[in-house]
Amino acid sequence: MKPVAAVVCLLVVLAGCSGPTGTTQTPTGDVVSTGQPPVTTTDADSIPTVSPTDSQSTAAPTRTPPSTRQWTVTVTEVVDGDTMDVRFENGTTEEVRLLGVDTPEVHVENDPAEFEGIPDTEAGAAWLAGWGENASEFARTELAGETVTISLDPAADRRGSYGRLLVYIEHDGELFNRRLLARGYARYYDAPLTRADAFQRIEQRARERDVGLWDYPEERVPARLGGPHAA
Repeated sequence: MKPVAAVVCLLVVLAGCSGPTGTTQTPTGDVVSTGQPPVTTTDADSIPTVSPTDSQSTAAPTRTPPSTRQWTVTVTEVVDGDTMDVRFENGTTEEVRLLGVDTPEVHVENDPAEFEGIPDTEAGAAWLAGWGENASEFARTELAGETVTISLDPAADRRGSYGRLLVYIEHDGELFNRRLLARGYARYYDAPLTRADAFQRIEQRARERDVGLWDYPEERVPARLGGPHAA
């Protein structure tokens, strides 16, 4: 038997005695077993990478801001007196609702019973609607386009029933929530807050002094709707 043929036969016999193995090619062109398990390699160039220009990096930011309790934001739109859209420094946007205050509605009907001293009448509802517009305009004048600080209250929920972030807004060194109460643009909205007592006192002072929406002229108060003096 020729030497080369003998080597090939020997390798074939050895291959039959082992498990699955890799193969290699001999100098003569014959494919033989190497006696080692096959090795799989991955070409690094085939692994996708994400660059700043890839679509993933330009996707809309997540709605939830970083897990902290205070942020610097820009007010991009005033929805009404107590609701605003803001943009965080990282581009995230949120609709926020002011904690502890409730300005009269401008998009739906008002319930005068929620505002102490305002008659539960058509005239009372119309009065509140007008002050809802006033509160919205005041908020736009004060906050639209402004850089402000928003913060959470540890005693309050992070979000309200409509998914809005519940916050205090600090502007020009003062809480805008407090400013609305003190100037008679809002009533105190009863909720678990660390500032609940302070906010209640501010609303009380505004009502006692007939500030803003609390200055309802007595001569305009007609009989309650459905009451004994109603037409």
